[in-house]
Amino acid sequence: MVSQLPIRARAGRKPSVDIDRLLAEAADLADDSGLDAVTFRALSERLGVSPMAVHRASGGIDALRHALIATLVEEAVARVSWPEGWRGVVTMFAYSLRDLLLRHPLVLEAHRMAALDAPGADDVAHRVVDALASAGLTSEQAAYGYAAVHDFVTGHVAIRLGRGEIELLQISASRRDASVFAEHHDYDRRFETGLQILLAGLERAVEA
Repeated sequence: MVSQLPIRARAGRKPSVDIDRLLAEAADLADDSGLDAVTFRALSERLGVSPMAVHRASGGIDALRHALIATLVEEAVARVSWPEGWRGVVTMFAYSLRDLLLRHPLVLEAHRMAALDAPGADDVAHRVVDALASAGLTSEQAAYGYAAVHDFVTGHVAIRLGRGEIELLQISASRRDASVFAEHHDYDRRFETGLQILLAGLERAVEA
């Protein structure tokens, strides 16, 4: 959210950089080229201002990157309309996380290095864990059940982004024929089927 950036301007003067535009440009830059590409110089060229103006508006590169991730996560969480029942909650979590990471790869890049420190991120995790616990799982089972779904989603997205949608078209015919995915290479079906298998396993644990 914008208020996380410590805007620095003289009393009575508006900052020379529009913060919403700054975050939008930073998001585009990071999605295209990674978080390391988000620099004052790169952003100044996009915004038509000096690097110092970007620095003053953002409060520093670490503050800017943190605010960027926090904003994207917060916006994604705000869009979620949670259903009833543990299966609905887990399914909504899985698809919402997948969509966020596919739309903004920079969030996955940041998440690989540390837990997401963003408004609502912990609330989502606790909501999923609480839903599993209310269904009858122990606190340990609920936490690890959440972790299993979380890790499935992040792993799926990492491979999908890394290899691309046309992976099988880019390898040799002999290698393609040897792949277990030669006839089953639909990433959406791969995700849907994997999630259903995870849900079936959680349901067996609930019923045990």
